[in-house]
Amino acid sequence: MFSSGGEAYEAQVVSRPSRQTASDQAEEALFEAIMDGKIPPGAPLRLQELAQQLGMSIMPVREALRRLAGFGLVEIVAHKGAWVRPLTLEDLRDTYFTRISLESLALLAAADRFTPQQAAQARAALREQDAANRSGDRVGARDAHERFHFTLYRASGSEWLVRSLEPAWRNSERYRVESMRDPGHVRRRAEEHGRMLTALEAGDGRAAAALLASHLRSTADLVATRLGGGGR
Repeated sequence: MFSSGGEAYEAQVVSRPSRQTASDQAEEALFEAIMDGKIPPGAPLRLQELAQQLGMSIMPVREALRRLAGFGLVEIVAHKGAWVRPLTLEDLRDTYFTRISLESLALLAAADRFTPQQAAQARAALREQDAANRSGDRVGARDAHERFHFTLYRASGSEWLVRSLEPAWRNSERYRVESMRDPGHVRRRAEEHGRMLTALEAGDGRAAAALLASHLRSTADLVATRLGGGGR
């Protein structure tokens, strides 16, 4: 069993996914377990136990933890081990400040380059997200949500900008999970996605960026309230 804050939970919390390398598989399984709260904030991540659950050697699990540490999801300290980073107000605000800054730049750059094909891909992702939400498929909804946003950001044409915003995106997903417990919030966010896409199709990067900033701030404010820190 793992334990966190004196509370015990079942040891078998990660399952074997099907993906490329063993490290990729371990990263995906651990990421989903952290997102779903099966491995809660502050929980220790013991290599031997995780390797046994995943049916693989320690080496790919160690590499997966290093990758997750690069996204800010895991803390690793030499000779002390690894654990899931706690959810804090400071981290929440820093993460969303970074996202707003980088993703607004991406939308401003994308406005003059956005193509009908990219718009079609983004709309398809939104339809998939809506269908997944309706069926209760949280993983599918999360994947479709990411495809939507990154379709917009990749339209900026800047590989480094997209690559730079990925760690903050991954870390923010832990906080976004909390906001998705509110059905009204979910509906509002879906409407905002549509308006962002419409603004980009019209070539209005400033409007798209303003909608994005409001979109992210409202999520951060909601989660801050749940963490006990109020809004902005």
